[in-house]
Amino acid sequence: MDHIQTKVENLKDEMIAHRRFYHSHPETGWFTFFTTASIAKKLKDYGYSLKMGREIVKPDARQGLGSPEAAQKAIERAKSLLSKEEQEFLPLMEDGLTGVVADIDTGRAGKMTAFRFDIDGVDVTESKDESHRPVKEGFRADIDGITHSCGHDGHITIGLALAKIIAENLDDFNGKFRFIFQTAEEGTRGAVGMEPMGVVDDVDYLLGGHIGFQAKVNAGIICGTNKLLATSKFDVIFTGRSAHAAGAPQEGANALLAAAEAAINMHAITRHADGVTRINVGVLKAGEGRNVIAPNGFIACETRGETTELNEFMFNKCMDIIKGVSMIHGVDYEVKLTGGTSGGDSSPEITELYEKAAIQSPYINNDLIVKEFTFSACEDFAHFMQKVQKNGGKSGYLMIGTKLAAGHHNSCFDFDESALLSGTDVFLRSAYAINGKGA
Repeated sequence: MDHIQTKVENLKDEMIAHRRFYHSHPETGWFTFFTTASIAKKLKDYGYSLKMGREIVKPDARQGLGSPEAAQKAIERAKSLLSKEEQEFLPLMEDGLTGVVADIDTGRAGKMTAFRFDIDGVDVTESKDESHRPVKEGFRADIDGITHSCGHDGHITIGLALAKIIAENLDDFNGKFRFIFQTAEEGTRGAVGMEPMGVVDDVDYLLGGHIGFQAKVNAGIICGTNKLLATSKFDVIFTGRSAHAAGAPQEGANALLAAAEAAINMHAITRHADGVTRINVGVLKAGEGRNVIAPNGFIACETRGETTELNEFMFNKCMDIIKGVSMIHGVDYEVKLTGGTSGGDSSPEITELYEKAAIQSPYINNDLIVKEFTFSACEDFAHFMQKVQKNGGKSGYLMIGTKLAAGHHNSCFDFDESALLSGTDVFLRSAYAINGKGA
């Protein structure tokens, strides 16, 4: 057992306890008040300097925020779960300026290495079946409608363990470390609110990853995730005029037809020769009655592209269609952006870094190491990743192998907690490779 494994192994029980603690109290979107305050208190105790609230989130850059009433309800729930010391962080978060950025400086010249971990749950009610391990072992979500069915409770845990080990062994390192605990990853709406505040502007290396996804076996790992798709999430509200469908149809303006025609034409957008594109209208609601010209219409949409430019192509085509059908049917429209992120590929240097760390890790089976993988899906991390790469830095995204009880976002989701050890170990070995005194 080498010194890195020893450090990780010493935190095994604490990591399992942390994972189950955060699993028990999930929050979603920008309203991660309890989660943020709890994380912030621990990081402060570890010796990190913290930035929160308006220092790390641009209020008007947030997407998919939610109502003031929902925010207040989440704040009250958080207060009931937090200690008095933890509650002191709540005013900094106002109406949902959640998340925390923590820095620590060795006092010696070296790289700025940052780690990003997402902290929100998803809008899913967790299974109450007695065979579901969180039920059986007493750490099921304490609220219906929200659960950590994507593994972010594990990400929080890995981030805290890594932060603690680095702080306790600061003499081993040069340079600086930053931990970005990001909210609102689900729906890809968090990074766009944080990136404008410069949280990655001075970062040389940005490391991130996810439990599971396509790494579905214990002791496995995917080192370099590529083709993370850019995406735009948006709602469109059409407003027409009601009229009697038989007695005075000429007096109406049919928002239902505008919404339906927009949906059909969006799905007919030509694909692009430069790479993968996607479009989906997932919700269409309209109308008031069978004999009434529909005065209202609503569609919930998303575009995706292999690159940010390809996604912009799809999004702009959608805007053209919405404008056109609205003119044809004589209705007004409003577009509300609810989420979005950039696309991109992991830096080859980070893929190599992860692979070397995985080979060294006693928690990873070398036969289960996948060097590169084409993801063709979206992850909010890509927005930070692209910014770091544009600034000349390196960034990459891995997938930590684990056996899943059910797929991500499923009510029966659960993962093998051995992934907490393997994930922490690989990130820690990467930190030593970049910032260790012998690096």
